[in-house]
Amino acid sequence: MEEKIIQKPCAVQKIETSQGFSVSYKEHLLYSKYNPKKNIITSIENLKLLPGTIILCCSPLLGYGIIELLNKLPSDCLLVLCEVEQELFDFTTVEQTLQFSDNRVINCTPAELNNLSLRLYDLATTGLYKRVTRLDMSAGTQFHKEYYDKLFTACSDSVMTFWKNRITLTKFGRRYSKNLFENLHYLSDSKPITDFFNTIEKPIIVFGAGESTQKLISSLQAQNENQSNLSNYFILCADTALQPLLKNGIRPDGVFIEEAQSVITKAFIGVPEDIHIFAGLSSIPNLAHKAGSKNISYFFTEYTKASFIENLISKSFMPPANLPFGSVGLTAVYYALKFRKDESVPVYISGLDFSYSTGITHTKNALAHILRLITGNRINSIANYSTAYGTGTEQFTDKSGRKFITTPSLKNYAIMFNNLFGDTKNLFDSGECGIPLAIPRAFPGPSEKKELNIKTSAFSQSHKNEIQNYLENEKKALEYLRDLLTGKTEFTGEKLSEEIANIVEPREYLYLHFADGWKFSMNQSFLNRIRTEIDFFFKYL
Repeated sequence: MEEKIIQKPCAVQKIETSQGFSVSYKEHLLYSKYNPKKNIITSIENLKLLPGTIILCCSPLLGYGIIELLNKLPSDCLLVLCEVEQELFDFTTVEQTLQFSDNRVINCTPAELNNLSLRLYDLATTGLYKRVTRLDMSAGTQFHKEYYDKLFTACSDSVMTFWKNRITLTKFGRRYSKNLFENLHYLSDSKPITDFFNTIEKPIIVFGAGESTQKLISSLQAQNENQSNLSNYFILCADTALQPLLKNGIRPDGVFIEEAQSVITKAFIGVPEDIHIFAGLSSIPNLAHKAGSKNISYFFTEYTKASFIENLISKSFMPPANLPFGSVGLTAVYYALKFRKDESVPVYISGLDFSYSTGITHTKNALAHILRLITGNRINSIANYSTAYGTGTEQFTDKSGRKFITTPSLKNYAIMFNNLFGDTKNLFDSGECGIPLAIPRAFPGPSEKKELNIKTSAFSQSHKNEIQNYLENEKKALEYLRDLLTGKTEFTGEKLSEEIANIVEPREYLYLHFADGWKFSMNQSFLNRIRTEIDFFFKYL
């Protein structure tokens, strides 16, 4: 039962008890009236903390337990004092209860809490902090329970996002950078993607590889019996949706690819060579050999925050850059909206289900479906049931009323889609199944025949020269770095270290894929690995 105190409205009062002080606010005691410190001290005694933990101390008020918490704090840990209620924060300021000289304590004002998740992300980039936990220091959290819940979730997600990205970069960062430099050699012969911007007057359909793709294809073909290739629409698709479209006699106007690994080449087996490809600069370069540079338009996905990427983006020859969406389907939608002539041109999406039914993960004839057909036998079913019962999967009722399966990653893609495109005019969800999206549901109707008026341009000779100069300058920098690391220069001591740092630090591609590569280090082991990377990247520059 809640303890209530009769007091002046909204006044914060310090109440003396037999074992210390309590606080009353809005007719509630925020500590026990018998032993104010007991609950928080007991919680801290039972708390198990790992190194690299950031602790959100919610509504700390009189600061009970903070000294005890600091005494048991492992190395590389932080306390973040969070008070949402302005009157309670003002009370702590007047009482001076949260003035700690320890640099492991951060005291946030209510206004600063809105950007706390970004601040913690920056702290995570130091490599010291790996997780966030929460500790309610008083009953003051009850006045903004939902806010504190969201704050903790946002902070946890922010720190975890950094480490998830680090895992991805450790696994694929070297390949991304290698592909980037290799594709730069083909960039000047490609068709600029900006030629497509604000030019498409036809209704645009974007296909992903989810189950709803086959349903929309069947519906459109029945609706357009005399034009099975649906030429009255401008059709874009994700790489894994290419084969399902071709198998149904539909030739897309463009296919988007961001995959950096060679496995995706299987999705292009038997594909007409003149299919236009919209490729990320860090995607697999083999496609330029297969399709020819003239049938490729490049865009650039900023796969990490780095000085060398900022330097590249500033170059006039670089194609448009976009944030890493994680899903090529989201990338296709992002550019489809840029392709349409204006907001009056409708864009329909299907196959971006971000979920799947039990036993089926993709639409028919998608690469995953074909591989199951190839490997299926009496022992291994062609139905992929294991994905429905893996770790982290969850069941939900989809927009068609059926039971579907999703995963944390797929849910995050759906959330990102809603955040990016939820308020976009004339963007419609044409998928009949999957996670409900924050855009209107509508299906493409009969469309009038309209001609495509894609601009025709090419990279200028100055752009070609600038690309060549950039690559040559990088090669010269790596040659100089190799001389520095192998003792072929006159520099020694601090001057040598300074010269090495000047070359390496702004070229994160040399080390971002190291397990400890979130920042440059002059450690000898780190420099030895850098020396190996010089030879690797030199080949592709």
